[in-house]
Amino acid sequence: MSEDKNALAKQIRQNMELASNQMKQNFEMAYNQMKQNIEMASNQMKQNIEMTAAMTRYFNLMGGTLNNEVNAAIENAKNEMMASAEKVKNEMMASVEKVKNEMMASVEKVKDSFWKNK
Repeated sequence: MSEDKNALAKQIRQNMELASNQMKQNFEMAYNQMKQNIEMASNQMKQNIEMTAAMTRYFNLMGGTLNNEVNAAIENAKNEMMASAEKVKNEMMASVEKVKNEMMASVEKVKDSFWKNK
């Protein structure tokens, strides 16, 4: 009977370890996908900012209003938007990293608490 309990306990431990590892792997894959999505969105925002600045310069040039002051204002606005986009990207990346770390720790905590209660 004792051997049956040990075998069952071993099987339960192995299953818990497999489940824990699978969850961690899933979190890691989701984390990597989120990072990739954030990077792509950030790049798209930056491309849109560049295109908007170029179009604004072009329309001002065509309207005869493009001068150094207007060009400097467009460039300043573009630089501020680019900096803002980079800041948002960095904040989102940090947030995703924090969530991943919390989820990984949670899996370990649940697994550890299971063994403490056994």
